[in-house]
Amino acid sequence: MSGFVLSLIYSGACMNRFRPIVLAAVLMFLTGAAYGNPVTYTVGTKLSRISFTMEHQGFIQVLGTLKLAPGSFTFDQQDWSKSAVMLSMPTKTLDMGDATWNQQIRGDDNWTNLFKYPSITFRSTRLEKTDDAHGTLYGDLTLAGVTRQVEFPLQLNKLGANAVNSKPSVGFSATTTIKRSEFGLNAYEDLVGDDIHVQIQVEAFMGADDDAH
Repeated sequence: MSGFVLSLIYSGACMNRFRPIVLAAVLMFLTGAAYGNPVTYTVGTKLSRISFTMEHQGFIQVLGTLKLAPGSFTFDQQDWSKSAVMLSMPTKTLDMGDATWNQQIRGDDNWTNLFKYPSITFRSTRLEKTDDAHGTLYGDLTLAGVTRQVEFPLQLNKLGANAVNSKPSVGFSATTTIKRSEFGLNAYEDLVGDDIHVQIQVEAFMGADDDAH
């Protein structure tokens, strides 16, 4: 491949009128190569989020969010099975959308097992591709010190240049449903549903995350 690129550059130098075409071809080649093979992407912590809903007394689905810690993952556009994901969500970032409720949860002994661990983590075991935009992500979720195998139907939203930071970027959405009782979080079963519906939104890019804290 390197010989092919050098040949194009040499030809462009010899034939000045074809130079713009040659340079465009080289740029297209190099840009395409950036997305082939496993590529390491940095999680954009400013925008990426984990959201979840739970039933509250049968009246509504209450919404909570978690932030993603700074980190990275690898993704191979051509062979998804070569990808690897490790995500960490600090428990201190748990937000139920109300300051009073947040304080009540943190001060309730029934939720001690949740907050005594600094993070909720997910580590992938494999990623299976269904089509160019869909697949299933399998892995181990560790919540409140308990690890269970989970699977996420995954959607590749976009792969391309980021208009804000000009970096090669990728965006994913994934969903799943877990039972909190399987992780030892079974308090207030008469008030809060057992099912937790989880949605992951991750925007990532090549290079450093200037917004990471």
